[in-house]
This record gives sequence, structure tokens and C-alpha cells, in this order.
Amino acid sequence: MEIGNKIKALRKKNGLTQQQFAEKLYISFQSVSNWERHKGHPTTEMMLLIIEKFDLPLDFFIIPPTNPCEDNDEGLILLSFLANMHSNREDKPSLKQLEKTSGIAIQKIKQYYPSYDDLFYAVINRIDKDVKIKVETSLSTNDNLISVFINDMAPMLYEKKEELHLLYTRPYIRNIWITFIKSKYLSLITRYNPKLAADILTTEYLIEMLTSFISVWMSQPEPEPLVDFQNRMKKYLSNL
Repeated sequence: MEIGNKIKALRKKNGLTQQQFAEKLYISFQSVSNWERHKGHPTTEMMLLIIEKFDLPLDFFIIPPTNPCEDNDEGLILLSFLANMHSNREDKPSLKQLEKTSGIAIQKIKQYYPSYDDLFYAVINRIDKDVKIKVETSLSTNDNLISVFINDMAPMLYEKKEELHLLYTRPYIRNIWITFIKSKYLSLITRYNPKLAADILTTEYLIEMLTSFISVWMSQPEPEPLVDFQNRMKKYLSNL
């Protein structure tokens, strides 16, 4: 069953209209309508939210491929990894758990991801990809790092708050994630901002400060609303 059909069946089983279903997820009913008509599909973080809200099994949205060589194998593995992260705070998902949730054999998983580090970085890159593209575009036209952080980066982070919450609160991946983003954004900032590139120490201080803000924000059980966070940052950073 396709994802849109699964959502429609879930909604009807719970006796909800599209509007009522949408309200439970803090989204528009148009989004639900589009999913059910196969015009797009929910993000990974939204799937995790639906699983949590309706107390569903972790593999609810997993659609095993009809051909084990299909390109979506890697996506299924990563989605399974995130789903298992969601249910287990302390222990990293085992290959056996990934096999059970994704329907993909352990040997096949190892072909895509020979080590756990490969799997960790694949998950991290998947979550960071859209944010990186947006930030890189903004930095290429705006040399005000604080403005980019508040107005461009923060909204992207908020859209991914469920996934980011996992990265910031799971001890087996938290330090890897933080090291990754500090290195990634130091490289981006120095590439597009000659002034900051000439003063690496100041840039490192800035990145340390901004990533700390994000860490506190995304580590909360329910991150404060985007507008509140942006206003808080504007008030605090205006004094620097």
C-alpha cells in the first residue's frame, strides 16, 4: 500500500476528517489532501510524528521494494534507522533491527553501508542536505552571518525539528553530528565570507556559539516555536 493510501486508511480508521487529522499534526489540511491524492508525501520527520501521535509500529510507513536492487533500498535503510532511533534513546539501532524494520537483509545493508560510521554519516547527510543547500545559497548573497542564521537557517532547522531532536539527544550519534556540522559550516562560511575567512579564530567562536544555541533549542522535548526562537536570537545577538 502506498504512503498516501496508508494515511487515508489511518485517518478513516480514527474517524477523522482531513482537517481534524491535520490539526493533530499542526499542518494544513491541504497537505493531508495532497498526500492522499499522491501529490507529494510527508517528510521523514512528519512520518515519525504520525507514528508517535497515533501509536503506530515503527515500520508503518516502510514499503519493502518489490526488487531488492531498487534504488530506494538505501532510503528504506535510513528511514528504518531513524525510526529505531525514535524508539530507543540509549542504544544505537542494531543491524538486526534494521533488517526487521526495512525488510532488507543484513548482508544487503552491509553492501550499502560497510561500517556503522558509513551509516551514521549517511543519516547525517540526509538530514543536513536541504539545510546546507539553503545556507550555502544565502551565504553566497549575504555576508551577514547572523542574519543568515536567524532568517534562513533557523526556519529550515525548525522544519526538521523531529529528526534534529534525535541527533541532539541520542548519545551514540550526538558528538558525531556536532563535530560534522561545525566542520561543514566552518568550511562554508570561510568560502563565502572573506572577512571571516581572514579571522578563523573569530569564526570558530561564532560557530561554537551558534551551534550551542541550536543544540539547546533542538534538545528540548518540544522546541520552542520558530518565531519565539528567532526573536530570542535577535534580542541576544543584537548586543554582540
